[in-house]
Amino acid sequence: MDLVLIEKLMRLLEASDLQELDVNEVGMRLRLTKKRRAGAEQADEADEPVVATSTAPTEKRPHRVISGLAGAFYRAPSPGAAPFVTEGTEVRDGQQLAVIEAMKTFNPVEADRDGVIVRILLADGASVSPGMAMFEIEPR
Repeated sequence: MDLVLIEKLMRLLEASDLQELDVNEVGMRLRLTKKRRAGAEQADEADEPVVATSTAPTEKRPHRVISGLAGAFYRAPSPGAAPFVTEGTEVRDGQQLAVIEAMKTFNPVEADRDGVIVRILLADGASVSPGMAMFEIEPR
């Protein structure tokens, strides 16, 4: 993993509503978390990203569904509608999990294997960019 990518991930985390970002790549794990400054009670004070890396082999992890494009991530087909999936939902390869709105077009996000959704990594309406993980699926 190169420093340019790490810096880009830090900026993305800092600009998002996410509190944590965890990336695994070929035996290396990068975990970014936001940490409140000491005494920071005001919402307008910025969170600072904290970097923790490990080159130790990672234990078996769920499969991650990765975004192929940038846009806004939505868990439901329309405002007020039930989400496509929730944590614990059993899914099939090709089943729609969410949509990404990019340039006024809604692009489906589909499962790329059978399994169970164990974690949804993005909040509804969050910005997503290519390469970001959106879901974790435990294969069946």
